[in-house]
Amino acid sequence: MNEPLPPLDDRQEDAERVHRAMHAWRRRSQLIHFFRKALPAGIAATLIALLGWVGIKQVLLSLESLRVRDNVVRMVNPRFYGQDDKGRAYVLGAREAQRGGGEQIRLDDPMLRLGNMAGKPTELTAQKGYYDEKNRSVRLAGDVQVKDAGSGFHFKTGEAKIDTRSGVISGNAPIQGQGPLGQISASSYAIYDQGARVVFKGGVRARLEQRGRPAAGNGGPR
Repeated sequence: MNEPLPPLDDRQEDAERVHRAMHAWRRRSQLIHFFRKALPAGIAATLIALLGWVGIKQVLLSLESLRVRDNVVRMVNPRFYGQDDKGRAYVLGAREAQRGGGEQIRLDDPMLRLGNMAGKPTELTAQKGYYDEKNRSVRLAGDVQVKDAGSGFHFKTGEAKIDTRSGVISGNAPIQGQGPLGQISASSYAIYDQGARVVFKGGVRARLEQRGRPAAGNGGPR
């Protein structure tokens, strides 16, 4: 015999329980699906944020290190052009220049060429140098070589000071040179008028060539 059906109220209650269970299951399924996508994305976002912060921190540290270095600006193969008081051109170059907050520019392997009206320049090279923009002067040190195309002399000394306004080259370091007239050495020197006049002082010794025959001796200022 067929069993009697449960009352209508019981059937409605069972249907509501099944509906609530299905709804809860769908919500759990949606949450699981959401977290399966959200968790890897969240981990990736966290890693990207950490890497970004590390990069930003490195940039900030680099900028800070630049400030600590007195805002030094480096220039590769710089060239400075100008004229002296008589309109004669000069050019100052170097392998590298470093400029800080002051008026002076430090030069590595500097080269200075002073022109003259006859087109026979005086050229100086050294290991180190400083260019004072305010006073328009140059200081050279370390294996200073002075080649004067006008007189044909080639001098070697430990230092040189050049006033680019007047074109005067001078130094208080020992100097040795040789040229068409012979050899000369002294304790200090000064070169005027773009090499037209050279003055030697202190322990001057010269070995001059006269008519193809050497004549040794001591000389005074020239």
